[in-house]
Amino acid sequence: MRHTDPISETSTIPIFNYLPSSSSSSQIYTLLMIDLSIPSTRVDPSALDPSAQLPLALGITPDRTTRLHFWQAGLTFSSDNGTLTNTTEPVAFYNGPMPPAGDIPHDYVFYLFQQEAGFAPPPEDSPFNVNNVNVESSNRASFSVQRFAEGEGVGDLVAANFIRVQNPGSGGSASNETAGPSGTSATTPSATGGVVAAPSPSPFTGSAGKLRTVREVLGPIILLGSVIMLFG
Repeated sequence: MRHTDPISETSTIPIFNYLPSSSSSSQIYTLLMIDLSIPSTRVDPSALDPSAQLPLALGITPDRTTRLHFWQAGLTFSSDNGTLTNTTEPVAFYNGPMPPAGDIPHDYVFYLFQQEAGFAPPPEDSPFNVNNVNVESSNRASFSVQRFAEGEGVGDLVAANFIRVQNPGSGGSASNETAGPSGTSATTPSATGGVVAAPSPSPFTGSAGKLRTVREVLGPIILLGSVIMLFG
């Protein structure tokens, strides 16, 4: 494991690799990055769209909600090097992890869905529309993965992964964690704003706790592959 800084490394979009159980060169994918650990008390419901963002989307615990950090549709898989390549502009441009100082470690989950015929970006009146989500911070709040998964043109969830980031704040100390092989974990003491990440993170399914994170939002599933994020 290596200790990294979310400002210097995770502040820029990583390269995404995919390890599928099977693949098709014609398959299109859409990728989400969601913070599942936003304190609900930090979200002002009056600033949200009642039809799209309320009630607050379920986070990692009942007192936590979500925030959309990245949404890229139109991804294709290259079997030559295993990378996911975008063919369109992102719906929501990448925002790197920056949890509040002194808060618990935040879980940032990457979900890879098959993108089917009929898929369309959010309409103009949606807070998650490309012309809205990249302008106003509140438009990224309370993104429901459950609602997204039920949308037209959204296929199966085929892979996922996560990173865990903590910002202990000035003078604080903390330990951050990421999944290790076969569900084990490894910790490294963090400095302010520290994050533990692996050059090639282990598959999401290697951590029962993180698989529970997906199940709480989407129900019981079997993940067939893994998204690998290469930062820095």
